[in-house]
Amino acid sequence: MKKKLAFAFVLTFVIIFLGVALFGCGTSIVTRVEKNMAERTDVYYFGVGDNFYASIASGEREKDYFINGKCDDEKVDFALLTIKTTADSTKKVLSVEVVIDGEKKSFQLLKRPDADNTFQTDMELNLSGDEKISLMFDGENLDLENESKKFAIDSKKAIEIATVQLADKITECKKGNNLGAEGYLRVLDKKANNFDDMFWCFTVVNVEQKSYSVVISTVDGSVKAISE
Repeated sequence: MKKKLAFAFVLTFVIIFLGVALFGCGTSIVTRVEKNMAERTDVYYFGVGDNFYASIASGEREKDYFINGKCDDEKVDFALLTIKTTADSTKKVLSVEVVIDGEKKSFQLLKRPDADNTFQTDMELNLSGDEKISLMFDGENLDLENESKKFAIDSKKAIEIATVQLADKITECKKGNNLGAEGYLRVLDKKANNFDDMFWCFTVVNVEQKSYSVVISTVDGSVKAISE
């Protein structure tokens, strides 16, 4: 317990110090990174069926979505619905019915060329995390649970922790008062990555297309992996 408290104190101090020292002029490095988030997941629903599992990641992203190291100021809501089938599928499109708080909608999910048996679509919604959500697919009705409600580390805290870990790399991208990079915050689910738990994954991409990532525990904020 004492070790956890000490870690939390040191982390808070480092965040404050770096925020003032690295960017100055009243703009902290964390604030700058938050402003330059090209994709930020805040709410995450998840469920496992008999022959598939499904997730919905909802938050905010840049309107013109390109991984190019530059983040548009204009942002839009997103709710990325993902279904992964456990059996090989030759289909290119899946039809799914989603019920959110009693309202039913139909969606067409396209197969991802870079992931086996994985289908996705953006429902273009802003989920608060309080919704009751279920979906109908392959003859099965599946209730999705808001996993992010269980996270001790929310999206804001995850960005702060990741910013501290990648502070040197991020400040190398600085162009005057501009960040010169864009950030992405997503959830790694246990099914897709063979983990027992879920994790935050923060990635920063600069204009030279170099990327750096940090994997963070949703339980205690500890850093599990750094890719540089």
